Amino acid sequence: MAAYAKTAQVTAAAEAAKVERATHYKWLKEDPYYAELFEQAKIEAAEMLEAEAVRRANIGVDEPVFYQGVECGRIRKYSDTLMIFLLKGMNPRKFRDNATIEHTGPGGGPVSVEVNFVKPAGGDGEES
Repeated sequence: MAAYAKTAQVTAAAEAAKVERATHYKWLKEDPYYAELFEQAKIEAAEMLEAEAVRRANIGVDEPVFYQGVECGRIRKYSDTLMIFLLKGMNPRKFRDNATIEHTGPGGGPVSVEVNFVKPAGGDGEES
């Protein structure tokens, strides 16, 4: 479980624990205690990933700058995308993607729709 909490990857965790990936899924299905421990490991993995997202959004990462194939400096890059996701997670009402729009008729009543069918010119509207 500790390997999964650190990697957030079943395959990497199984390799670190020296068990087959399929064994993990077998235990998950058959052993309620194992399943409970795995749920806790998933929470820890999510917290680890969130901490890294916060770091990349707020502190950024240094990336090399090259000129004519030679590294000549470094620049700090921040992740606006991660910041957006963090804001949506922290305050979904304010930063949501969707909005609700309601339409009402007169006086707040139901919307009424009027449909007019027009017959084609030169015919009676009947198929032959």
